[in-house]
Amino acid sequence: MVLVAPRSVRRETSALGAETGRDEVLALLRNGSGQRPRFDPGLAGGLRAWLEDAASTVVGARGEDAPRLFLGPRQLLGEPVDGVEAAGSLSGALVTACLVHALFRQIVTTGSVNDPLADGLSALAVDPRRGELVRQVGGLGPVDREALSSALRVHVANLFELTPRFAPGWLPRTDDRVAIPLAGGRVVLHGLFDLLVGAPVPETASLCAVGLTPEGPWALARRRLHYLALLETLRSGSPPFRVGLLHSGAGRYGVEDVLEEHLGAVASHLAGRLSEMARAGA
Repeated sequence: MVLVAPRSVRRETSALGAETGRDEVLALLRNGSGQRPRFDPGLAGGLRAWLEDAASTVVGARGEDAPRLFLGPRQLLGEPVDGVEAAGSLSGALVTACLVHALFRQIVTTGSVNDPLADGLSALAVDPRRGELVRQVGGLGPVDREALSSALRVHVANLFELTPRFAPGWLPRTDDRVAIPLAGGRVVLHGLFDLLVGAPVPETASLCAVGLTPEGPWALARRRLHYLALLETLRSGSPPFRVGLLHSGAGRYGVEDVLEEHLGAVASHLAGRLSEMARAGA
């Protein structure tokens, strides 16, 4: 059931001055939380067995001595590869996306942003993997730097109107990594939740996941959330209760329940993708 299909944030404020979109996202994530659905304890086992069979064919095609294979959304869902432009520079879309994700984490944890560009760069500077990105932005001329700063201000304004303020009891955590080993650990499916709230409960859907997409197709970002829901099902035994998607560039959001049909569709896609990789020799 789609509780709210992709919808643009409403700019008017409530009597308390809280943004309507932010309030509605939180209300939708909480709606029905007292009657969270219970799932067949065999669901996770069945999904895992399906993927174990497919992963075993990949291992057989690659050979026992092949290195461990790590597969994420880009390899499994057909997401575009991070862009690299002329002279080895990172694409503008990738730079913006990395900065927006850093600012999203700051909004969730502190509720404030002073200077979007400066704050985003400070957050990325502590990650050794983002050194080239920080250096590239530092070398921008005044015009390009102002264009990037202006774009970030739009994303941040939308995120302030979209991102709920979670009470500590929700246990909000950003960048929650999940890795699922298959075929004796020779194939690992991995992913990253932008935001996960709640605590796992055996046989009960109790978590809520919120995904962020700065730009790009809504359908692709939604499929990534379903992929992560499948990984969580394999990790904890139960899928998330509900997922929400925030599009910071367009100021849109959507919230939906996680259904067994979603998990089955993603598992079928992954099994097919693994079979393709086995036929190609991985």
